[in-house]
Amino acid sequence: MQFWQWVVIWYVVTNIGGFLAFASDKYFAKTGKRRIMERDLILLAAIGGGLGCLLGMILCHHKTRKKKFTVVVPFFLVLYIAATCFFTYQNNNLVITKYDPGTSIGVRAVQISDLHNMKIWWDKDRIIRETSALDPDVIFLTGDLADSMHTDIDSALYTAGELAKIAPTYYVTGNHEYRLSEADYFKLTGGLTDAGVKVLSNSYEIRTDGKEQYAVIGLEDYSLGDGTLAALIDDARAQAGYDIPTVVLAHEPQYIDNYAASGADIVFAGHAHGGQIVLPGIGPVVSPDQGLFPKLTSGIIGKGSTKMIVSRGLGNSALPYRINDFPEIIVSDL
Repeated sequence: MQFWQWVVIWYVVTNIGGFLAFASDKYFAKTGKRRIMERDLILLAAIGGGLGCLLGMILCHHKTRKKKFTVVVPFFLVLYIAATCFFTYQNNNLVITKYDPGTSIGVRAVQISDLHNMKIWWDKDRIIRETSALDPDVIFLTGDLADSMHTDIDSALYTAGELAKIAPTYYVTGNHEYRLSEADYFKLTGGLTDAGVKVLSNSYEIRTDGKEQYAVIGLEDYSLGDGTLAALIDDARAQAGYDIPTVVLAHEPQYIDNYAASGADIVFAGHAHGGQIVLPGIGPVVSPDQGLFPKLTSGIIGKGSTKMIVSRGLGNSALPYRINDFPEIIVSDL
């Protein structure tokens, strides 16, 4: 199950427990039986059962004369409602980020990264509608389409298949794909191919839909730091000319030195989730493989003649919430 489903279960259990605790304690007070300690009643409100506790107070006329209950229980109820609204908004306020990397290829590319089976506001078609409205010439899926911790291959395939109906769609693996079971991995990659998505597995394709030819090169997640990219770029240039622009899809941004040394022109990456939590005046807090206060989390990052566009992505995995780090779809006029 996904994190939000566990949260719902927790709220239901603690609120039922809070109501029953207040009702039981009222009964114990009438019958002279051993009472529930007041600190335990307040604790139930503090861990999420504020609504149930408040209903128990009102309906059973219990603890309503004690200020510490009439103040503290509603306080925790309001606190949890506010926190739920805040984190839900932070995770679902989808933004469209536009970049102009200064190339002259003449195509509009939409990048979707780190989907992790995310549904914006629980709407499975929201991402598809937003992408269609951008009228892309090509769509890049830069890894972690599925999530290894709450895997839903059918959901990932549905989204990717619908995107492929909008424009030619290319996909590269992320680290989560390699944590899937063998059956799920082949179900995903095979299903993507069947849905019309081009799976780039240390391979490339020469496209001619822009003002000039360009090569779309896709790296497997295990090949980001070795000589695979340099060999693919050399091969593409040998086939289509040395001046052909190279557009590289590579899930992880921390290999930028290798991307630049290999001669990539434009790189689309994700993986960092925008730093997950962004503090005012401090910046991103944590990122996979970059640790605390990472630098390569979003935006256009230059290295020599290489420009790398890093997406904050759409979904979450190990850390279930974002703060000041809205999910995004990127559109770039290359």
